[in-house]
Amino acid sequence: MTYQAIDTFGHGRANAELRRDFLRTERLVFLVGAAAFGAVAGFVLAVAMGRQDLSMQWLASAPVLALAFLLASNTLIEAVKSRAYGCSTMAFAHAATLLVWPFTLMMPGAQFWMAPLAALTTVLLLASCWNGSPTAIYRAAGQTALVATLAGYQGVLAILG
Repeated sequence: MTYQAIDTFGHGRANAELRRDFLRTERLVFLVGAAAFGAVAGFVLAVAMGRQDLSMQWLASAPVLALAFLLASNTLIEAVKSRAYGCSTMAFAHAATLLVWPFTLMMPGAQFWMAPLAALTTVLLLASCWNGSPTAIYRAAGQTALVATLAGYQGVLAILG
């Protein structure tokens, strides 16, 4: 009887789809959750891999930034096609912060945090103004998780010195 109550193989949800409509607060909560997941993943990666020199940090961050830049460029293209100029400005600002990020690794102290904070802020602002395709929230969550992972990873390495 217990085994009949648990639908292990998902026979009851054969036609389950991704959610397509999000309220603004739901989008922000979803992105904050992705950022929290990414920050924890970055912390775990930093603790697992230990201290690294600057060139290894650049090499480790390059694929993460490339994937985040790909997602940001897709968002920018979609925003420009739908003539959402405010959202396209935020997508462009997010892509610009991803391009500038490797150069902020060499900056001391509080200046180091400018790129991660700007990248997270622009993607949160982008999610709050987005009126395009509803499934873009998943792309924005991917961007947020990647940015937070890299910020957590580099932040732990910067703090441990």
